[in-house]
Amino acid sequence: MLGVDDEPTRSLNVPSKYESPEEEAARLADEAHIRQQERAARARALGAVPQSVDDDELPPPQPRADNDRFLGSIGLFVLRMVLTAFVGVRGVQVMFDVQGTTDWLANHRVPHADIFAWVLGVVLLMCAILLLFGLLTRTAATVIAILTIALLVFVRWGIEAIFTQGQAGFLGDTDVLVAGIALAVMFLGSGGWAIDGAIRHGRLIDR
Repeated sequence: MLGVDDEPTRSLNVPSKYESPEEEAARLADEAHIRQQERAARARALGAVPQSVDDDELPPPQPRADNDRFLGSIGLFVLRMVLTAFVGVRGVQVMFDVQGTTDWLANHRVPHADIFAWVLGVVLLMCAILLLFGLLTRTAATVIAILTIALLVFVRWGIEAIFTQGQAGFLGDTDVLVAGIALAVMFLGSGGWAIDGAIRHGRLIDR
């Protein structure tokens, strides 16, 4: 076993003023290797374990986002389920009564109402499924928000009076609530109780 004062024999090359840049680079690399061997031998003699270079480069563990923690996940899960129920029921109603939806859209001056009714039903059902499992949550919520706001601005409020005497609330108040929930989910995401949350957690672990 090496003692504290025992060191490998130095064999550093003496620099020459006639050496080329390549020779100088090789000489410096050899000297650095020799010094590294000396430090490792000294550390073994003292009983110390040299620190790995990789230990200095490991980033600190990144905590999960607040929305993916327990309370945030519960809140966003409830919002997703409420939005899923509303959108899913609307989608089923449209698909089971395409002709009624077509007539309603035509009465509100929506062009190509027959095609739009089918597209609307399919899109609502797809968004409901995505929200239920928490997959592509922000995208689904964005689509719902756009559809709901367009329905309010160009269909409901564009033709009929918003406030009616003797009627509680205002025209489209339920759609305003749905649009608000969709915007909240769009900005906040799915939460931890979703496929999107599991994907995010897996990426944090891989880092």
